[in-house]
Amino acid sequence: MYIDKDMKMADAIHYNYLLLPVINRLGVQLGFGDKNIEKVCQEEEVDLDFFLVIINAFLDHDLNKTLKIQSVSIEKIVDYLKATHQFYLEQMIPEVENRINALIQNFDINQNQFLLVKNFFEEYKKELYLHTQLEEKTVYPYVVDVYQAYQSHQLSQELLDRIKDYPINSYAQEHSDIESKLFDLKNILIKYLPQPKHSYQRNQVLTALFKMENDINDHSRIENMVLVPMISEMEKQLLTKSAQK
Repeated sequence: MYIDKDMKMADAIHYNYLLLPVINRLGVQLGFGDKNIEKVCQEEEVDLDFFLVIINAFLDHDLNKTLKIQSVSIEKIVDYLKATHQFYLEQMIPEVENRINALIQNFDINQNQFLLVKNFFEEYKKELYLHTQLEEKTVYPYVVDVYQAYQSHQLSQELLDRIKDYPINSYAQEHSDIESKLFDLKNILIKYLPQPKHSYQRNQVLTALFKMENDINDHSRIENMVLVPMISEMEKQLLTKSAQK
């Protein structure tokens, strides 16, 4: 299903509730009544084309549709990706932690095994934090610099050296470890922990982890399939022009 500007915003959420944090990050909050997407974006001063591309990319992983985002400025993509980081650290991570703590508190036996889950998640949280810091302090500023140099046709020697030494592809493999660790944590909960008397708390942890995985995969896909190729092409063209001088 493709979501277009004439669909009511509420209907889009009813179609897939996982869009809720996505539309929040794009600048839309609940309380929009019966208005369609175009009207809500207009009132909230949200770029309609960018909004539609992001939510459709989230719902449908078709690369050809995702690449429509190339018509949008790099700054908008970076702002959205930063907002996802904030959501992970301020909302998703605390939610998972609270559910893991509730899980541990409801099991009097074999608590050590459940504590392993908590410790595993603590390590994952540290890696995710370091990953977001790397992107926000190094990768995203570099991306914006390349984009601005490409737009202005002005390339400084400092940026030229950075492109040669640390091109965007050198950062492109960062997500794989983060994603695999989250998958491992889900498998521990699914396959290896003792059977509980009541499965509700464990299911709650797994539900939160699956939601996080879905969101992080979408974040990674936008970076790896859209942002990285766009910046890589800009790097090539900037290097070519520099060599011709």
